[in-house]
Amino acid sequence: MERIYIFLALFSFVFFLEAIGGSYINSAVQNIERQFQMSSRTSGFMISASDFGYIPCVVFIAHFGSKGNRARWIGSGAILVSITYLMLASPNFLFPQGHHDINTTAVAAQLKPTAGQLASNSTLRELLSYQLIRDRMPHDTYMALMNLEDETTEIEEYHPIAKLQKNGPINNTYTIDGWLIDEALLAADGVINNGSSQNTLRSSLSMFIRRRANTSEKDIKKIRISAAAPFTYCAELTNSLRAIIKDSKCEEQSSNMYPFMVFFFSLLLLGIGRTMPWSLGVPLLDDNIKKKSLPAYFGAISSIRVLGPICGYMIGSFCNKFYYTLHPPNGLTPADPTWIGAWWIGFLFIGTVALFPSTMLFFFPQGKAGSSSAVQLRDVHKEKLKKTVEEDRTIGQKLKDFARSCKAVLSTKIYLGSVMGRVCDILAFKGYIVFLPKYLENHFGIPQYLVHRYMAMFGVFGFGLGAATGGFITKKLKLNGRRAAMFVMLMSTVNVCLYSAKIFIGCESIVNSIGLNNRETNYNFTRECNSQCFCENARLYPVCDKTGYAYFSPCHAGCREAKQYGSDPLLDFTSCQCAPGGVVSKKYCENTCKTSTVVFFLTVLPGSFVAGLGVVPAMLILLRSVPPESRSLSLGLQGMAVSLFGTLPSPIIWGLVIDAACLVWDKTCNGARGACSIYHPDRLRVWMHLLYVVIRTIALITDIYVWKHAKHLNIMDEPASEEKDNIRRNSIKMQAVQPDQ
Repeated sequence: MERIYIFLALFSFVFFLEAIGGSYINSAVQNIERQFQMSSRTSGFMISASDFGYIPCVVFIAHFGSKGNRARWIGSGAILVSITYLMLASPNFLFPQGHHDINTTAVAAQLKPTAGQLASNSTLRELLSYQLIRDRMPHDTYMALMNLEDETTEIEEYHPIAKLQKNGPINNTYTIDGWLIDEALLAADGVINNGSSQNTLRSSLSMFIRRRANTSEKDIKKIRISAAAPFTYCAELTNSLRAIIKDSKCEEQSSNMYPFMVFFFSLLLLGIGRTMPWSLGVPLLDDNIKKKSLPAYFGAISSIRVLGPICGYMIGSFCNKFYYTLHPPNGLTPADPTWIGAWWIGFLFIGTVALFPSTMLFFFPQGKAGSSSAVQLRDVHKEKLKKTVEEDRTIGQKLKDFARSCKAVLSTKIYLGSVMGRVCDILAFKGYIVFLPKYLENHFGIPQYLVHRYMAMFGVFGFGLGAATGGFITKKLKLNGRRAAMFVMLMSTVNVCLYSAKIFIGCESIVNSIGLNNRETNYNFTRECNSQCFCENARLYPVCDKTGYAYFSPCHAGCREAKQYGSDPLLDFTSCQCAPGGVVSKKYCENTCKTSTVVFFLTVLPGSFVAGLGVVPAMLILLRSVPPESRSLSLGLQGMAVSLFGTLPSPIIWGLVIDAACLVWDKTCNGARGACSIYHPDRLRVWMHLLYVVIRTIALITDIYVWKHAKHLNIMDEPASEEKDNIRRNSIKMQAVQPDQ
């Protein structure tokens, strides 16, 4: 096998792994935010570190790297990238998120019964004043019992009926003798509605209080488990401990600076490393492959590289099904909005695998000069220029030469138009793809791990198939000059039309319905039925009653107990004063967005396919619009422009537009706005896709500009000087084959 094909295989594999990492980072950001309690603003600035490293380095590396052994430069950049992926996984091990040391003295004091509550003739009103009983009693029941006349007879010894069971054994992880309180509630119902004696009720409540006298440490552990649970229910004592835990986390929040610094520095190095494969690898292949074959090769490389994001999102989907500690808490599933996926597994895997082909590229041999299998690792055009100038130039002269080269490239109209078009493409695409998982999860109710799977199956696959098809069409139809520019322009037009259609594909997910149900109260979820529940620190945990009505959390539904039956991860929340029937659960939340989801993804596949069709001809137009000796520099300048005006500002612009559609904000430690919990569905859908269409329309205008000036552009035919070089190479190959025949 010829060396060029071995190099092409290694080069494509490195591109493939780099693309995996690029998409995998998108799938890991939200999990990193949750684990290290980072705000979106902090994580956004952290992600931009890659561009901070890329922008100042890409032009210089493209210019000076093209004068040396390009395979070694590419290999060194790929090695740096693989090391940074390993570094990105390290904060999970360097800064583990353990239990917070909190003061439970106040909780323990409320758990300690008074002498009157332990007395053999304690009154009903005194028993009801015990905080755990008061938390567990529905407010209406509690007030009705408090209005009864107290009995002072001796309390009889209570004989439990049986632990109430339903659908299997109850796992009492989140309750303290919940079975005993359930029996007390049955007795309370008889007292209130039937005028029964208070003896049974008083004896059950007295037994509950006496059991607390000897189990305070165990009770505190259970309350702490409830306070640290991913959901919140109606309980003053538990929610007060939740507030203490939150304050403790806020006091330790400064420790987030250390993992942030590791992430930022790692991504900074990643940006430097990824400058080399693209800006140096494409011209290297251009020097060693016939120009007529380039569309097919570039189409294949683009397809292989696009397969990377598919695998990246699939790896992200796989890792997100595991909890970041590998031991998820009860009641939490990958479908919950508070789930933290094991993001670090993917970085370890990608970094380890990428290290091997990167090292092989670094030591890749050129082969004997003049041999048919030799690979031109140094830029032949740069080598020719070296012979026409003095080699012992000063640094100042080299910088002037660099400035003249930049001026020559930037004075080309086709190149400028093409770069402006690609900048607009990235400006639209980068922010859209970063926030698309959030949009799909919020708007259609799709779990995060499924979002990444769907994006790989429909979006990235369609783009890769389109890139391969575009390369084939360019070669088969011999699209040259204006015909190639016309093809790119038509694909941009179709893309704009397809994304315009997405503006009208809407749905009301469970999360969105929570916002719509509370428009009249200006999104204030506190009502009379949950006003005694202390739900201020409740996190979004959507649950529904049997009618399908959605609540922000079990606490806002007025639920006072969480029950888990067997190993079922979906809990039932009972004694819910705000819900008809008194029970809410996630299992009652019906997804009505299935049809809209199917229609949306039916537009994603053709949209991504059409976007991919224009990749190869657009890349060839860019590559051929400048002199051969300026190709690496032109790609470097393009990379800098795309990063500076596209990649860097895109997430910021999209973030501002998406935040403008927010209805309900979480609060940070200092009381400022944190992450958004609920969006206005219509604003989010319309503004998000309208922004994409507007930016892509500007890109379409630049494509028309390129088409106007591309009349004499040659992207398919061999230049005269290079035809002679290829004839010489072919004659060497024929001479090498003849002796074996």
